Amino acid sequence: MPQPTPLLINPKAGSLFRSGLKTWLRNNRRAFRLVSTESAEDLTAKARKLAESGEPVVAAAGGDGTLMCAAQGLVGTGAALGILPCGTMNVFARELGIGSRRFDIALEAIQSGITQEVDIFAVNGRPFLQMAGFGPDARVIELITPALKKRMGAAAHVVTGLKVALERPPLITMTLPDGETLQGTQIIMGNGKRYGGEAHLFAEAEYNDGRLDAAIIDQENMGILFEMLGLIVSKGATRQNISDFTKLRRIKNCTLTCEGDLSYHLDGDYAGTLHPGEELRIERMPHKLKVCIPETPVALTPLERIMAHPAIAAMREKLQVLNEL
Repeated sequence: MPQPTPLLINPKAGSLFRSGLKTWLRNNRRAFRLVSTESAEDLTAKARKLAESGEPVVAAAGGDGTLMCAAQGLVGTGAALGILPCGTMNVFARELGIGSRRFDIALEAIQSGITQEVDIFAVNGRPFLQMAGFGPDARVIELITPALKKRMGAAAHVVTGLKVALERPPLITMTLPDGETLQGTQIIMGNGKRYGGEAHLFAEAEYNDGRLDAAIIDQENMGILFEMLGLIVSKGATRQNISDFTKLRRIKNCTLTCEGDLSYHLDGDYAGTLHPGEELRIERMPHKLKVCIPETPVALTPLERIMAHPAIAAMREKLQVLNEL
């Protein structure tokens, strides 16, 4: 029998019950040694302590925000991150082929011994795994209360998005190392292809290429929504399918400033507000993170099967032709 893997877990988290993980853990209790955590900071500290004690794999149960906290403790240590995805979207786990709430596959990945190194980027020193958003999408996350999220789940984003659509987004300026500047009202940066579940926003993004894919959208709020939907339908941004309102850049680092208060999120968690006269620096961290991955990725999800339908594929091709005209 393999040695039990330490599993960082918040015993009070509602996601343990909603996802079915608590019941699953009872049936697989020999696979793990539970390590209770009380806060995000406590989780990061315990992840680091376990890695420094020689644990080859440290697992964490939760969504993208929880995994980000665990990664902060593990990056640069040599210990691999094991994932039990029980959050709302579980974007990072989907990207790695583990899927959302597919706990048997997650256990297979943890015990397989197969790992993948991923780049870690940070905003003013605060790391993120999958994505960072600056503008209306972050404003939506900022306004979602814990009670609303608990009551409505993913639908809370839709309700709050309608409210944010009535606001006027501030202008954001991105400055690249060579001095080039780009402006928009929404900037999304991805270390992987997915955004908000199975939707692909960056068609060519890779976890270990040392770069972030950034989409800079210059539109009003409703226009931003249609731009993002267009990118999703075409299965992600490429240099060939960008509209007149969206620019794509592949970056190693940059700085952001704004003309008004700018909300931003990291891995789907509200991270703060940038004020005029302040600056955000986005850069790649010197160490990569090792992550446990399954030998065989999960099968296509319902959304992926829909996106693979010939009618949808034909629509994507037509959109690409129109964008190239």
